[in-house]
Amino acid sequence: MGYRTYHPSGRKPSTIVWVVGLLVMLLAGTLVAGPPTLAKKKKPKSWTRTHRVAPGVKYTQIKDVRGPYRIHIVSIKLSKASTLDTVLANDTLPGLERTSDMAHRSHALVAINGDYAQSSGRPTHTLAVDGDLSQTPLMWGRNFSVDRSESQAYIGHPQTRAWMYEPDNDLELGIERVNAGAPSANELALFTSAGGGEEIPPENACSARLMQVTAATPRGNHGVEADFEVDQVLCGPKRLWLKGGVVVSTPREGKRVTEITSLLPGNAVSLGWTLGWRGVLDTIGGNPTMIENGQIIDANVSGAGSFFVRHPRTGVGSTADGRVLFVTVDGRQPGYSIGMTLERFARLFKVLGARWALNLDGGGSTTMVIKGKIKNRPSGGGERAVSSALVLLRGQDPGESSGSFGAATASSSSAVPTSLAWQQIVADGASTGGLADALVRKGVPLPPSMRKAAATFRSLRARSHQHTSP
Repeated sequence: MGYRTYHPSGRKPSTIVWVVGLLVMLLAGTLVAGPPTLAKKKKPKSWTRTHRVAPGVKYTQIKDVRGPYRIHIVSIKLSKASTLDTVLANDTLPGLERTSDMAHRSHALVAINGDYAQSSGRPTHTLAVDGDLSQTPLMWGRNFSVDRSESQAYIGHPQTRAWMYEPDNDLELGIERVNAGAPSANELALFTSAGGGEEIPPENACSARLMQVTAATPRGNHGVEADFEVDQVLCGPKRLWLKGGVVVSTPREGKRVTEITSLLPGNAVSLGWTLGWRGVLDTIGGNPTMIENGQIIDANVSGAGSFFVRHPRTGVGSTADGRVLFVTVDGRQPGYSIGMTLERFARLFKVLGARWALNLDGGGSTTMVIKGKIKNRPSGGGERAVSSALVLLRGQDPGESSGSFGAATASSSSAVPTSLAWQQIVADGASTGGLADALVRKGVPLPPSMRKAAATFRSLRARSHQHTSP
């Protein structure tokens, strides 16, 4: 079977015969001889090293002198005894935490950094952990998920939806926000302990506190549901606190007050959510999709602005033969690894066999941890704190058995002060600042927080250019 060799440098490749089953023999036959010299000079060599991490899990390092590039790839067979999981920094909103600390807390075999962060440190897109919908998206984006059976991976734009169901009236009520701000006059909003100190039930609202009775589990064709009992209903100027439960609220002068006031203490209700993907308990966000159904999406991986040029990169992909790929590329380190354009990063995933691939937070956030050790070389001289992580656990995920809505109750001991890390994130062309700038350039409608991030990014870039100009 003939394949084309992968050239991160972008030069025209030659055709060679590859051994079927080898993932990343990307460098064979790619070196070009230099000019003849009288004395033989030792040429730098490219190499590929692969070793087994666990059953069905292989780690490959690539040194490519043509970039130079340092590439790190973890290939995971979904059919083997391991579980993909998501981790929220500090287990609660908001805040930032290092990927290595999240890996340690979750006893992860492998971990990579996850979603882009907001200024408070919280993730930007939909996040769910072990059946708990930690937040609905703060802006339109994409997600990665694996179903509970670890047999199907999903990458794309999720159709995120949450609801409250009243069995006595056979009535399903849509919940528009989960830990994502106060509700408007036409909305119900759900607040859980995952919202931490940033997302608390509003004052001057009609609210119901619900206490969980059963674990959150997949039900029906799509979605996750858990049973609750109404504990207290309060309409007035005072806030109804969680007190070990969850709170659903609507403005006291809003149009959906009766949906709350009709609830009575002791009533049975259920809460549910779905991404439109079957059997999903965990999901993590990113942007953009680089490959969809086997095709590189040119409009997503190219454009004006810093976001698309060479940077450290982190991404996740899925293949037709049931593998998930964690990939990082180091960058901003001349002589070691210069980073990849987003288009070239997409081509790397294509060569690795990905039919779907999603770009995650990159730049100084790019981190890969295996068995507690950071395997890549972060560009900032040290590991940067991030909003979330995508991890691989050995065996079953113990958190899925609890199925708790808003399981977090306190921040982790490894929390990192947000302000300094945010200054780095918003100034980074491959992180939140660069993404926001790229979306503004493409005319994508953004929430105020991301418009502010784009403006800050541009201001910092202009100031830097002034300082470096002669």
